[in-house]
Amino acid sequence: MFLFISAKIFDLKIARAFAAFIILVVFACSACKHASTTAPPNVTETVDSEKEALTRVEQDRGEPTGRNATVKIPEELKHYANRHRFLAVQAADLQPNSGAVAVDFADLVPLIEKRGLVEMKPFGDDYILYGVGQNVSDEPFEHYDSASGQSIVLVASEQAFKDEVQRAWDQLKESTASLAHVEDELRRTSRRARARRSALSKEAAKSRKELSGAKARSKLLSTFYSDPKRRKSVLAEYQLLADFARNFDAHSYDLSNADDRRRIKIRLLSFIRPEARDALLQIAHAYRQEFDRPLPISSLMRPVQYQHELAATNANAARGPTPPHSTGLAFDLYYGFMTAAEQEYLMKVIARLKDEGRVEALREARDNIHVYVFGSGRRPDEKLIARAIAKNFSRSASDKSRASSRRKMSKPVARKRR
Repeated sequence: MFLFISAKIFDLKIARAFAAFIILVVFACSACKHASTTAPPNVTETVDSEKEALTRVEQDRGEPTGRNATVKIPEELKHYANRHRFLAVQAADLQPNSGAVAVDFADLVPLIEKRGLVEMKPFGDDYILYGVGQNVSDEPFEHYDSASGQSIVLVASEQAFKDEVQRAWDQLKESTASLAHVEDELRRTSRRARARRSALSKEAAKSRKELSGAKARSKLLSTFYSDPKRRKSVLAEYQLLADFARNFDAHSYDLSNADDRRRIKIRLLSFIRPEARDALLQIAHAYRQEFDRPLPISSLMRPVQYQHELAATNANAARGPTPPHSTGLAFDLYYGFMTAAEQEYLMKVIARLKDEGRVEALREARDNIHVYVFGSGRRPDEKLIARAIAKNFSRSASDKSRASSRRKMSKPVARKRR
C-alpha cells in the first residue's frame, strides 16, 4: 500500500514537472513569436531620432525666424548687378557636364547604376530631408521630349501605346467639338447680353487652350508611335524603370500602383552627385556643431521635366533648358525656422565655400538658400560666363523687347475729343 501511494506521488511529481516544462516551452515560443513580429529596437530608435530631429528643426525659437528675421546677407549670397549672371555662372559650368543632365526620371537610372548619383537618406547625422519630392505626383512615369516640351506616358506594350494614341485622338475630337459648340453659342448670343458674352468668351479662350494642348499631345504621340525607333525607345524606357523599381536597393516597387509610383519618385529625387553631397555634408556638419540642430534640406535632384512642372507654381524654379538641379550638382537649404543668428552663420559657411571658388549660391526670397557645386571643383572661366549670358539671356531680353514693341504697335491710337 505504501509502495502504491509512493508510486502515485512520484507519478504526480513527474506529471507536474512535465506540465511545468510544457508551459515554459509554450511561453518561450510565444515570446519568440512575439519578438519576431516586433520592430527591432534600432528601427524604433531611428524613427524616434528622426521625429526628434524634425522637432528640433521646427522648434519655436521665441524670436523672428525665416523671412521675418532681420538678417545681414553677405555679398556672396546676393544677386549680382546683372541678375542674369547667377544662372549664367551655373550654365557655364554645365557645358562640360551637359551629358549628366537628367531630362526625365528614366534618365536617373543609368546615373544611379554607374554611381554618378548617390542617395541622401531621409535622415542623417547632421541633416534631415525636409519636403524633398513632396510635390511629385503619383501619375504614371512619362518620357519628356525636350524639343516640344511635351510628355508621353510610358507604357509596357505596343498595344498600350496604341491605346494612348487613340485616347489622344478622341480627346482632340472632343476638344474640337467643345470649342465649336461654345463659339456657336457665342455667335447666337445678343451683344446686349454682355455678361453672358463675357462668360462665353472666357470659356472659348479656355477651350482654345485645351484644344491646342490636345493637338500637340496627339501629334507627338502619333509621331513617336509611327516611328519604330522612337516607339521602341519609349517601351525600353518603361522596361528600364520597371526592372529598376523591382529591385531598388532591396526594395520593390510596382509601377502599376499609384502609391508605389509616388514613393519611388520621392526616392529618385533624393539623389545627388557625390561632389555636391560632400559639400552639403560639410555645410550640415558645421551648422549642427554650432546650433545642435539638423540642417533641413528642401531640394536635391530634379529632372528637367519635374523642374518645369515646379516652375508653373514656384517662382524660384529655373525655367531654362538645363536647370542646375537637373545635373544633381545643386541643392536647396530651408531657413524658414532659423533665427537671424542661425541664418547668418549658415550663410557665412556657404560664403566661405564661394570665396574658395567651390560653389555658386543665392539666398532666395522663399525661405531657401540655393547652392550649386561646381562639377570641375572650381569656378568657370569668365569667358564661358560671358558667352552663357550672351547665348541664354541676351536673346530672351531681345525677344521680350520685340514682344513689347509689338504690343505697343497693336494698341489703338486714342482719338482726341472734339
